Amino acid sequence: MNAQTSGPSPGARLRNAREARGLTIEAAAERLRLNAALVLAMEEDRLALHGAPVFARGHLRNYASLLGLPEDEILAAFGTSEVPEPSFLPAMDLRPKVRDHARWAWPIAAVLLAIAVVAAFWWWSARS
Repeated sequence: MNAQTSGPSPGARLRNAREARGLTIEAAAERLRLNAALVLAMEEDRLALHGAPVFARGHLRNYASLLGLPEDEILAAFGTSEVPEPSFLPAMDLRPKVRDHARWAWPIAAVLLAIAVVAAFWWWSARS
């Protein structure tokens, strides 16, 4: 990262602009068609996760444009010509959490079966 400015880091500027617009990381990632981990990496000034510098520059340009920030300033502040080689990108599970209803299936089935057996026995004994 380029240390020419004394203000907030470029990632902090992106984060502040995103929060000012009321966007979550997931919403920004959806609009940019990126993984949320990549958006978070930009906000944490970790461009190595984006791969080659050409991808990092493109993602930064698009993110700055989405947030209404001057694209050239953000690119210059990051010093994208010095992007390191890609590193490990942690997987983020963004699927909606589904409750596990299957664990209740057997106990409910057993109770219903017990009620059916009791009702059948009661019906049979009432007929006799």
